[in-house]
Amino acid sequence: MKRFAATGLVAFLLAMFTPVTASAQTDAPSRLRLDVAQLNPRVITTNSVTLNVTGTVTNVGDRRISDLQVRLELGERLTTERQVRTAMSGAAAAAASSTDWVDVEPSTLEPGQTAQLSVTVRLDGTRGNLRVNSAGVYPMLVNVNGTPDYGGAARLASMSMLLPVLSAPGKSVTGQNSAPAQFTMLWPIADTRPRIVAAPLGGTAVLSDDVLATELRPGGRLYGLVESASAVRDDPQLTRALCYAIDPDLLDTVDAMSRGYQVRTSTGTTGGTGAEAAKAWLQSLRELVTGQCVVQLPYADADLTALTKVRSGDLLPFALDTGARVQELLGVTPQNGVLWAGDALDQSTLGALSGAGVRTLITDPVDSSTSSQNAGAVTLDGTALRAQQVDSLVLSGLAGASGSIEAAAATPVDDPDIATQNGLAALAFRGGLAGGASRPVLVAPPRRWTATQDELTGFLRNVGDFVDRNMLTPQSLPALLATASTGNAKMSYTAEDLATSTPTSVTDEMTSIETTMTDLQGAMQIDPAAQVEPAELLEPLRFALVRSTSAAWRARQGAAEASAADARAELDSLLGRVTVDTPPVPISMASGSAPLPVSFNNGLPVQIAVRIQLSNTPGLRVEQVPDRLVPAGLGGSERIPAEALRAGVFNLTVSLTTPGGTPLGNAARFELRSNEYGVVTLVLTIAGAAALVLLSARQIYRRVRARKA
Repeated sequence: MKRFAATGLVAFLLAMFTPVTASAQTDAPSRLRLDVAQLNPRVITTNSVTLNVTGTVTNVGDRRISDLQVRLELGERLTTERQVRTAMSGAAAAAASSTDWVDVEPSTLEPGQTAQLSVTVRLDGTRGNLRVNSAGVYPMLVNVNGTPDYGGAARLASMSMLLPVLSAPGKSVTGQNSAPAQFTMLWPIADTRPRIVAAPLGGTAVLSDDVLATELRPGGRLYGLVESASAVRDDPQLTRALCYAIDPDLLDTVDAMSRGYQVRTSTGTTGGTGAEAAKAWLQSLRELVTGQCVVQLPYADADLTALTKVRSGDLLPFALDTGARVQELLGVTPQNGVLWAGDALDQSTLGALSGAGVRTLITDPVDSSTSSQNAGAVTLDGTALRAQQVDSLVLSGLAGASGSIEAAAATPVDDPDIATQNGLAALAFRGGLAGGASRPVLVAPPRRWTATQDELTGFLRNVGDFVDRNMLTPQSLPALLATASTGNAKMSYTAEDLATSTPTSVTDEMTSIETTMTDLQGAMQIDPAAQVEPAELLEPLRFALVRSTSAAWRARQGAAEASAADARAELDSLLGRVTVDTPPVPISMASGSAPLPVSFNNGLPVQIAVRIQLSNTPGLRVEQVPDRLVPAGLGGSERIPAEALRAGVFNLTVSLTTPGGTPLGNAARFELRSNEYGVVTLVLTIAGAAALVLLSARQIYRRVRARKA
């Protein structure tokens, strides 16, 4: 079973089949770390007799701790959504029942030592046990006390979580829910961040690291996402409620890995190790989604608002129009016009999406000031876009609710292996444990969900149990999207959204790169032999620009800038494939006027129009020549008329550009030597000499006349 240990005061891992969602708190300086390894069962039913919690405590301070004891505390049943949110924030509830204190063995720990803890209690409410009288969601606390040297007895570590109770232990089920909530769930399959740093057309992709190879193998995060969903394929009810949300950038990356790839290192590149794992994972994913609902994420989870600011949205189609690629790699067509947009969008972006064919956005609640924020679908003001809102309570549980935590150094509640328990409890709450009318629930976990395979499988099987108990009714995403909207709402793009968006420096650099690529594409033509479209050649570069706006970069200082720099380097590499040759030896001009031989090469798989640019060199007159169209993969040459205006050595710089002025390759330095004057120079010299003779004769004539006079 996976262990989870947080830095600071406490750390915990909670699992029955897997770790459990929880929050850890402490009332003292860093003394003790709590790791809970197992909670069994995760969900209380009428057949549950006992509850078992096991784990370890470790002395992480500098003092001996003695008299270590542990107990469980159960709060009152939560009856309102506000109470559930408060409990998920990590705040410990007042105990309605608690167990006796149980000694930790050994009960005294020197600094660095670890002890085992195990608490098994009955759920019948007898003395020293927990009392569960009715179905509902309850807050539970694991509380560890001890006495540090030079101090008094105190709570040194604690961990809180939600415990769903479907039926009071030992009591008969009162009946099935007469109006079970309709339930739909997105299953996100996306990488934690973009990996490709270079992907030349027809060449070998270069990844930033080889972490993805590990994630695709057994035990890895992405492997677990696919295998846990595959484990419930035999449950048609649950499968109907699932819709797989897939990032096309991940598909492109894994596909590139499957054909062999390189990994960037500090000194260059090295061969990647995950080609076979990529092939196997891609095949498993293909089998999983065959015949199932699939929706797209924006490519690389891109910041769509930032993309609309780059050359009036030139790059937006590359983040949206990837359905054909998904179909090619997985054999399934994503839901047409449906996009899971993770961020708030400004009004101009909403208009651009509508113009790009998007009809439905799956979003977080769009207007938190309204009571209908969880009610389902609304039409966004000023657009024809439907916003299908995810359930905010379950989202808070799965993603980690923000809120105040009593202890100053408490473990955060948004750890993926921990948050799943709170998400499960929130879903049970929505399924009728709170009483009252049920409403449709669209569950959307974190887009880069990092829970373990056991945790994910346990979550799905518990949800399947909710379905079997008539707490939830599976509903497919297409059926949910076919329901009527409940009204209008506004998607607010706040100052906070602006502050976390892609930096202006990045979008400015992207605009510069895209402007260069647009000019470069205009200079290219398809070559009859290579048959490569110029747009196809530049497509990897445009996807690289889209990756520069990935939401994954927000937590990494300077990462977006580094990604844009990778795109610039890839463009420079492409431009560098059109070169002008530097002569190996100085060029001697046979006469004062002689053609200058310039040779150039085109290493691109397309034809390209080039313009020869020569530096302005005193004493040398060079004529401009027309633009040349250079075939793909071949070279060319041009003899440029040049004339020396004097004898000597001339240094001339020759470079190539597109007709629009984009520099190609590196400039070449030519050294010319001339011992003769050109025709023009001779004519000018003779004319100057003749003029001098005439002027001299005229002056002599005037002096002679003056003497005679």
